[in-house]
Amino acid sequence: MMRQHLLIRETLRFLLAVLGVTALLIALSNLLLGPGFTAGGAERAFDAFTGWQGPSSAPWQPTMDNELRFYSALWGGYGIAMLATARNLDAYLRFVPWLAVVFFVGGVGRAISWVQVGAPHPLFLNLMAIELIVPPIFLLLVRARMATTANSK
Repeated sequence: MMRQHLLIRETLRFLLAVLGVTALLIALSNLLLGPGFTAGGAERAFDAFTGWQGPSSAPWQPTMDNELRFYSALWGGYGIAMLATARNLDAYLRFVPWLAVVFFVGGVGRAISWVQVGAPHPLFLNLMAIELIVPPIFLLLVRARMATTANSK
């Protein structure tokens, strides 16, 4: 039981840390280099990795660039919250469901955009899938963590 307890804890910490670092790096890139550079580079990497040869996204308009650089601060703060939670999981475990919900709602936002505006570059469809799949995994891990903690007492 103790081994399972540690495995669940470390898996949760790892996933939180990976998401936290990723969010922080994307936020910094968007803020300092711009969302066009960040998304364009990610799209080119996706295209090279997958062999996709469709069109790239259109250039970012100044208003969109401005808006996304503003939101980068919030995404960076989210990343810091994920890293703080990963670092001290026992103290912050109760926040993981809320962090998961925020991430999930971001994926829902992408889905709404897809329906209302049209399909984005496939990279962003993959990000949407991650944003809709990972949060339930977080919730299952939190539930398992709480169950193993209760059983070990």
